[in-house]
Amino acid sequence: MITEIEIKLDDPDKNARVRALRELKKKADAGEIKQGIDRRFTNLHCHTFYSFNAYGYSPQHIIWRAFKENIKVIGLVDFDVLDCLEETLETGDLLGIKTVCGVETRVFFKEYADKVINSPGEPGIYYFICAGVYKKPDTGSPAEKTLVKLKKTAQERNLKVLGKINNFLGETAIDYEKDVLPLTPKGNATERHLIIAIDKKINEVFNNDTCKISSFWSKKLGIEKEKITALLEKPADLQEIIRKKLIKSGGAGYIMPEKENFPSLEEVTDMAKDIGALPCVTWLDGTTDGEKNAEGMLKMMAEKGAALLNIIPNRNWNIKDQKEKEIKTKNLRRVIEAARKLDLPVIAGTEMNKDGQKFVDDFESAELSSYAKDFYEGALFVYGHTKMGKLFNKGYNSQWARENIPSRIERNKFYIKEGQG
Repeated sequence: MITEIEIKLDDPDKNARVRALRELKKKADAGEIKQGIDRRFTNLHCHTFYSFNAYGYSPQHIIWRAFKENIKVIGLVDFDVLDCLEETLETGDLLGIKTVCGVETRVFFKEYADKVINSPGEPGIYYFICAGVYKKPDTGSPAEKTLVKLKKTAQERNLKVLGKINNFLGETAIDYEKDVLPLTPKGNATERHLIIAIDKKINEVFNNDTCKISSFWSKKLGIEKEKITALLEKPADLQEIIRKKLIKSGGAGYIMPEKENFPSLEEVTDMAKDIGALPCVTWLDGTTDGEKNAEGMLKMMAEKGAALLNIIPNRNWNIKDQKEKEIKTKNLRRVIEAARKLDLPVIAGTEMNKDGQKFVDDFESAELSSYAKDFYEGALFVYGHTKMGKLFNKGYNSQWARENIPSRIERNKFYIKEGQG
């Protein structure tokens, strides 16, 4: 149950969030709020409201919940920005919980230009993460220019998508500045914000008249009116369908990705190295052409500077269709075994950018229990790296690390050990 104080953790005003957090911490210190049991669970892939969180969670709210549920390491990763960096590290220090921060974006992977990798239906486009960020780029540096470019490119793409959608919507068109940007704390809108704004506008135009709204969406989406009426009781489900029908491949607002519209993999990897962060291999489920050769992809990425592997396990095991589940759990084992052979630590998480997603995955499940140690040590590795970065600017990719711990496996052990403290 979320209390009234916890609701304030999502206040747009950072000062209000911090006040609420301090009040909750006092209650915890006084024994009024109990922590959960110790299960060594981690989540290093939570999106905050600085990009999109399905529950509107701020960095403070996510980290407070992790503290309350006794999560051992919590990691925040927003799309295209590092807006949550300072808050993430400050909140972790205040609560005494291991926290890390990163940035996720989409890049063009030239070696896989003709293959779908982990962005469904989009050859060459690759979701990529820089983890363990402990400082922002220096002003005027190449890294800062790349970071600015990430957000600028994403917002420009949003405007192009919205232009096509507005032509489709007609009289119910929305305004980006007026209807979309106010849904975000710092102007970093995502395509999910577009859909929420559209859904809100339709409800306003038709004065929340269920019959009129159902008729509108039935005609626009080509779905039976009765089904739309039922979905109006589940706004998040309806928004997912609208997103799929309007923005995804074949939709009215879909824009075919071109490599010119995305930074290169090398460009973002260089940014990570410049700020001492950890470039990550990211993994979907092993069913695409680009991911079928897990060993080959991980080896190539490691040669390009990748320091660890990021997985969303829930997509690989929590599946109703048994045949699909069998294929994806087998692929999961293959990629983790490949990472072990290459001495790439593995981190896991749940995104929290879609309604219904778990706060943490179940590492005690039969499908994941054999990887629990990998996930825990991977999280300690990123935290140890962050800790050393904050204290001594000794990033994994820094000159200090290369000169003093040249072996990848020894660097991994060093940061895991530091992460335990």
